[in-house]
Amino acid sequence: MKKRTKKQMALTGAIVVLGIGGITIGVVNHNNTVHAQQIAKAKAQKAKVKVEQKANAEKLAKEKEAAQQREVATLLATATANPSDNSIKAVNDAIAKLTDQKAKAKDNELVKALNARLSLIKKAEAAVKDYQGHATDANKQKVAQEAINNLKDKNDQDVKSQLQKLFDESNKQAQEAAKSAQASQKASSTTGTNNNAKSTDTQTNDTPAVAESGTNNQTTSNVNSGNNTYVPNTPNTGGGSNTASNGNSGNAASNSNSNNSSNNGGGNTNNNNNNSGGGNVTPPVSHVFQAWVKNKAGVIIWTQNCSTWAEASQAAANYGNSQFASGNFDIGNYGVTQIS
Repeated sequence: MKKRTKKQMALTGAIVVLGIGGITIGVVNHNNTVHAQQIAKAKAQKAKVKVEQKANAEKLAKEKEAAQQREVATLLATATANPSDNSIKAVNDAIAKLTDQKAKAKDNELVKALNARLSLIKKAEAAVKDYQGHATDANKQKVAQEAINNLKDKNDQDVKSQLQKLFDESNKQAQEAAKSAQASQKASSTTGTNNNAKSTDTQTNDTPAVAESGTNNQTTSNVNSGNNTYVPNTPNTGGGSNTASNGNSGNAASNSNSNNSSNNGGGNTNNNNNNSGGGNVTPPVSHVFQAWVKNKAGVIIWTQNCSTWAEASQAAANYGNSQFASGNFDIGNYGVTQIS
């Protein structure tokens, strides 16, 4: 084998070094390429994850919004069927959670209509309640009926019917109270007329003549049929007889009274003769007083007939107080009416 020279050996070494360096450079470049690919792949994966997360978030948001809209629709249906402060508040709270501004604006318009209906219902309820307490007030009657008529929404027909029923009951009570008051007034007016008619008759009493001396014979005749005419007696001063006569315009029973007196130291003898027709006597007048109690609507709910005003007044007060004591606070007032 031929021995290599130093020059050949140096050249061979350089070639070996260059080969090893090339291999190293190739390995480094490969590694760099792989790392870059891994980084790009990681970035792509991360971007993909973000896209998926965003899509999922949007999907969840849409589902949540849809669920919230369904809740608003349910609450709106409840409030529409029966509007109240609580039902409308529940709708407003649900609408506030919506993110869809267009849907929120639409729902808010529906709530405005509910508030307007509720306002009319409250006004009608207050007017009917006021009329119930003052059923004889024509102005309150008109206001209540107009308020009921303003309930025109088809969903308010049940409330309207209920309020109309209460109104009609109070109106009927008012009419009955008016009739009762008219009857009482008529009875009182008739009683007053009868009393005035009775007062036109005049009762006349006969005054006997006084004898100063001697014997006095007096005869009194009464005929009573309406207005009496009185003819005075003329006293005798020297004895004899006196005659007093009452002549009435009609022909009724007559009363004859003869008094014979003797002043001769003996006794006194009185002879009284009454005809079968009766005397000129007026019987006592009896009256009937009716105690009554009314409720707040002005309707008479209790009556009792008594013989005196004081008795009737006490009876009415006792009944009214007993009703209050038992918890019946619908008592309005009480009083007394003379019916005969």
